Amino acid sequence: MQGSSSQLLIYGLVIAGFLLFNYFMQRMSRRAQEQERAQAREAASPQPEDEPLEDIWSRRTSVAAPPEPMPVHVLAPAPDAEAPADAPRKAHRSAAARRLFRTRRDLRRAVVMMTVLGPCRALEPPGRH
Repeated sequence: MQGSSSQLLIYGLVIAGFLLFNYFMQRMSRRAQEQERAQAREAASPQPEDEPLEDIWSRRTSVAAPPEPMPVHVLAPAPDAEAPADAPRKAHRSAAARRLFRTRRDLRRAVVMMTVLGPCRALEPPGRH
């Protein structure tokens, strides 16, 4: 019994050692990445050291007036197109649609089927998949 408990203790210490090693390696890699990012930021935005700060701010002496807005031309709305008087009006669904979708439940099933199946792949250009 004494040997098995010491073995468990050794296994536990080995596992704890691996976990601590992994933790410290991750922290060191994060610090290295943060230092690289900071160096990249400093390299991306160099500060001019030749000119003093006062010269930079005093360059702009006058404020330019904003340009005048361009005139807006308003277009008249298009006249409403009216259907010819002799054109038949579709008051109801077509006969084919009535045969396919007899109830709202049939229509709901059709919408679910279209959603599941997706668009037709025959319409896609060749070589895409």
